[in-house]
Amino acid sequence: MVYDELLLSSVLMLAVASYGQTTGVIEGTVKDGSGVPLVSATVYARPQGVVLRAIVPHSSTDAQGRYSLQLPFGRYSLAAGKPEKGYPDALYATFYYGSKKRPEVVLSARNNKATVNLRLGKKAGILVGTVTDASTGKPVNANVEFRWISDPTIAISGSGLANAQFRILIPSATPLSMVVSQTGYENWVYLSKTQRGAIVLGPGEAMSLDIRLKPARPAALSP
Repeated sequence: MVYDELLLSSVLMLAVASYGQTTGVIEGTVKDGSGVPLVSATVYARPQGVVLRAIVPHSSTDAQGRYSLQLPFGRYSLAAGKPEKGYPDALYATFYYGSKKRPEVVLSARNNKATVNLRLGKKAGILVGTVTDASTGKPVNANVEFRWISDPTIAISGSGLANAQFRILIPSATPLSMVVSQTGYENWVYLSKTQRGAIVLGPGEAMSLDIRLKPARPAALSP
């Protein structure tokens, strides 16, 4: 799943010239699934209704789990994550949490400050392992694609997810297909007799994979 990177646009400021102020503040706290304040989590405020090209505005929480974002007036969708603690990167919130609507805030001259407290859901499942050439044993930096079995339109793919040695967070309690590929090799497809070919991990559950890519057979020559 590919997200457009976002740039704060002057369009967001058109209606506020008479007030002499063009920015507002979104603040609040981030707590983990048990309700404990989460330190050093990243909070993203994705501008809505615009197609833009820059880094999504974000902020980190302090020792009390608090964050604050100063932003141009406009409408924002909020999400938070902390991958190293098992809470996925919020930039890919749709892949991890499906189409569930995330909190939205509109900053304007009349409403230039908003408080949004975020409570993270279940931890992700964890895939760890290696990718190698089945013939030589040499490490291979490969491409990987995951799709929801229940809704194949929800997917994520890329060459940076399954390097020769990897740790990947996946949605927990969510059946997923997994395909690993690289030029010159046959595709590797995850197969499971118990889950109808899908990966399913519980919150915080880890699985180790030793992925060996078979070199592709040369195409047969026509007579």
